[in-house]
Amino acid sequence: MSLKVGVVVWAEGTTVKFRILEDVTVERGDILKVEGHAVKHIIKVVDFKPETLLTPIEIARLSLKKARGEEVELYDGPLRYYDTAIATIVAEITRDGDVRRPTSVPKLFTDVYTLEEDEIEELNLDTGDIELGFVRMGSKVTTCRVSISGAKAFPHHMLICSITGGGKTNLGKVIAWNIMRLRDRRYSMVIVDTEGEYFDGGDSHHLGLVHSPSSEEGLFFVSYRVKDKGRITYRFRYNGALIERRIRACPLRISISSLHPDDFIETGEFTPPQESLLWLLWREHGDEWLDILLRRPIDSIYASLGRRVMKSTIAVTKRKVHMMIGDDGIFIEEDDYDVLGDILEAVLKGMVVLLDMPGASDAQERLLTVIVTRRIFRKYEVERRINPSRWRRYPTVIIVIEEAHRYFSKAVLMKHGERRDNIFTTISKRGRKYRVGLCCITQMPGELEETIIRQQLTKIVLPLPTKPDYSKVVNYTPYLEGAEEEIKNLERGEALLISPPSGIKFAVPLKIHQFEDLVYEELEEEVLKSKVISQDRRLKSSY
Repeated sequence: MSLKVGVVVWAEGTTVKFRILEDVTVERGDILKVEGHAVKHIIKVVDFKPETLLTPIEIARLSLKKARGEEVELYDGPLRYYDTAIATIVAEITRDGDVRRPTSVPKLFTDVYTLEEDEIEELNLDTGDIELGFVRMGSKVTTCRVSISGAKAFPHHMLICSITGGGKTNLGKVIAWNIMRLRDRRYSMVIVDTEGEYFDGGDSHHLGLVHSPSSEEGLFFVSYRVKDKGRITYRFRYNGALIERRIRACPLRISISSLHPDDFIETGEFTPPQESLLWLLWREHGDEWLDILLRRPIDSIYASLGRRVMKSTIAVTKRKVHMMIGDDGIFIEEDDYDVLGDILEAVLKGMVVLLDMPGASDAQERLLTVIVTRRIFRKYEVERRINPSRWRRYPTVIIVIEEAHRYFSKAVLMKHGERRDNIFTTISKRGRKYRVGLCCITQMPGELEETIIRQQLTKIVLPLPTKPDYSKVVNYTPYLEGAEEEIKNLERGEALLISPPSGIKFAVPLKIHQFEDLVYEELEEEVLKSKVISQDRRLKSSY
């Protein structure tokens, strides 16, 4: 049963102020309703403001008495002082049950009530196929689920922002878990993991994608720890039961002869003269260009290029390329195996592709992310042009970009005095046409270029207490007006969700699913099913 919590005392635009009844608790983030004759207004509390008719002298006198421990008597208190809540109108629901954007405001002195869970369902927050969590009413978590449509949200990109420890990795695993579970393989996801958190959780307190039963068909594991292409066996115990997973996997080895100058240039680490050197080597030597840069002495390269490039440019470029290639066996000279074809094949099969490279340098991670992203986008772009019917059968792909500020900040894009696009800004502008989306994850959204924030239409804001960061997100995101206080007071695992492509056009407060809880539920069912099968076998063998 709905509880009356207040009375409207002011309304303008999409903002409502209501008087909070005495002995009633209202929290920031609460979703409430204001019943009218024609429509029901759904409002969300964003802030509070005490209202008083007391003069400054009266306030000074009464507060001094209170500070001294004296009893304070306030005549006509409810008339002269009361608390109000500031709320935003997020939707209107007509008598026919149609949900629409607010086109009116509640009348003065209209009653404000709590929302029942069946009324929350009327907001259509669970019509998608990527389930994220439950609707949160202030600090209270409801049983109403929140989901987004991958087909609509992924091509228009996602922005996930939070401080360190705010739950970004957990959310990434929840999205991947959803994709693995879909039997029709309508989506694929690419993750570059340099922390070793996604595969097995990274420690004994966390679970990874491999623990889910869906990983056997939905996960493609790429790691330098894998020796041969095929399936690897992963065993673990749950409640005393030994569980085995057979995961598709292949070694993380890339032939340097398959690399192109753009793979290095689009990392943003090279100056224009250094980029010219890379292109010159490629035009002069073809597929051997990188081997020549890495192996030949500087003087030999200088001579082979007709002395058109300064030796100092050659030396610095060699050093940068060496740093990106590394010495850990990821980039190899042999042509007998190249993982890029297998990665692309897994993407086209609708799998979660996990590139596991714990301990890799930032430069290596950046290079690998560029290499894989370029080839995926190129494949989808070419297929849409030359074979549209086949392209339409491809899964929609979402590519996770960790530390997105390293690719999208003004400092990076304007590094050499003029704005220069890279593969990620290209996809941000054009990816929706080809069903290639980016999931940009960052703890410093304040560093991102404003255009990039606008282009990420689905935003999931986790705890973000620093003003430059949350202000930038709020300023360049529709439907987040007035959410600053709520954002900076979020707890770990709490979030605000905006997803216009999925039909979610207000800042939905939600509690993100804990990944471990989702998998534990699967494991309970798996172990129970295994016990039932074992009992059936024993019964049959006894006859």
